[in-house]
Amino acid sequence: MTTRIRRTLLALAVTAAVLFVAGTALARYPILGQEWAEWTKYDSNGNAIGGGRIECDGYIATWGDAGPPRAMVIYPCH
Repeated sequence: MTTRIRRTLLALAVTAAVLFVAGTALARYPILGQEWAEWTKYDSNGNAIGGGRIECDGYIATWGDAGPPRAMVIYPCH
């Protein structure tokens, strides 16, 4: 019985690690000169507490408690 539990826990840990790596690989920075991006950080109540944007020329502007750029929305440069 303990072997079965260990295998199940190992399978869950491997699955979690694969999902984490896949999620971070999908997050990308905008292509310099072609795209710009912005992100907003929210607190546990859903209030915006910070954010930032990466301009077409690579300049990064932040406000409040921006944190790392995660869940960026990417737009084309005009």
